[in-house]
Amino acid sequence: MDLDRLLKPSSLAVVGASVKPGKAGNVILTNLIEGGFRLYPVNPKEKEILGMKCYLDLGSLPEIPDIAILAVSAATSLPITAEAARLGIPFVIIVAGGFAEIGPDGRSIQDQMLKAIHGSETRLLGPNTMGLLIPERKLDTLFLPKSRSPRPKKGSIALISQSGSVMVGLYELAEDAHVGMGSCVGIGNKADLNENDFMDHFGKDPETKCISLYLESFSSGRAFADAARMISMRKPIVAAKVGKTPSAQKAASSHTGALATGTDLIVHGVFHQNGIIRVEDDQELLDVSQALSCLDHLMGNRIAIVGSGGGYGVVATDYVTSEANGLGLRLAPLSEGAKLSIKKLSPYFASVNNPVDLTGDVTDKMYDDVLGVLDREKEVDAILLILLFQPPGMSIGMVDVAEKWAKNGSKPIVICCTGGGFSRPVLQRLNERGIPAYGSIRRSVCALGALWERGRYLGGK
Repeated sequence: MDLDRLLKPSSLAVVGASVKPGKAGNVILTNLIEGGFRLYPVNPKEKEILGMKCYLDLGSLPEIPDIAILAVSAATSLPITAEAARLGIPFVIIVAGGFAEIGPDGRSIQDQMLKAIHGSETRLLGPNTMGLLIPERKLDTLFLPKSRSPRPKKGSIALISQSGSVMVGLYELAEDAHVGMGSCVGIGNKADLNENDFMDHFGKDPETKCISLYLESFSSGRAFADAARMISMRKPIVAAKVGKTPSAQKAASSHTGALATGTDLIVHGVFHQNGIIRVEDDQELLDVSQALSCLDHLMGNRIAIVGSGGGYGVVATDYVTSEANGLGLRLAPLSEGAKLSIKKLSPYFASVNNPVDLTGDVTDKMYDDVLGVLDREKEVDAILLILLFQPPGMSIGMVDVAEKWAKNGSKPIVICCTGGGFSRPVLQRLNERGIPAYGSIRRSVCALGALWERGRYLGGK
């Protein structure tokens, strides 16, 4: 299916556009203005909104827009959707709730809406959806003011979310961490367009490096598995599939009106067989997607840990080697030559075994030299670099050192930078430079585990 006119539109109509600040139709129109699109406010009660001529209805527009965004009630959406289909508008985004998620009456309206577009070229996104956010194109159909919900910079992660709130929460986490997002798509009730349609598109999109999913149900489990199997060989797919318990399934049904079919054991098996990396929540979804969009996968599971605090090295070792975590990682054995080299480069009381502890006397240059040693080690598949900026020999210049080895070295590097106020801008700078960096040992090791899970999947093919 060609989704270009939806994801790369030139013209949009906003039905229910409003002059009142804070109203959905006003916020959506405001968010779209800076994108440079041809915009058409539609409201029979207004002549002008935000300096733009207002139109009576879709039929009075000077052109057929690529998208009609309906910021009106569920009942009002039905005749307008029928009109859009008659006019040949390619895509309709229905913002309102009040459809299948509320019960039989709402489902009846949703079913009638599908009948209205049957046999036409019009496709629906939603209903009950946030719509689209594509930072690079400044396509923003959300009804949330940017002052309350900061948008992320452009990136290479495509997010497909059944929940609008999860979509928003995740892109705000990304913005806060300075991680870029390529596309954010809210599929809502997915009455028409669903996760499989967007997976197919982003699977072929050269700008997308990782596909991320938040799902409460499957539109077609077989189609989903078939699509994932083809896409996973080309690029990683990360998914949070919720609704594991009966209570959670009931909550999912009342949220988006979709049945969360299949036991969780079946879901787990389908994911494993088709190369989908499963995560538990929005933070882990972002963390793993970030790592996979930067590094793609590991060729082996042997991890070298280097830092300047012995305690954090022990914590990292626990996470790496724990069978309970099920990550499948292990500590890399360091050669005697590597240990001797590290001993010469570090304080006499440093630990040169894995995990390497460079102590509080560490400097940027010491890290640089030791990373060079580890980069040459044949038995090391990846490096967990733990950065603590409290020691006086450390500086912001360590960001350049980390980038040097992350981008020019032979080993994938994941960074943990934990601590207080000084650590936060360091994390942001690392992430801005495309180096996966996290604020805790657990998150860093989980990212490494996901990189190895993908490596195992690709290695088995």
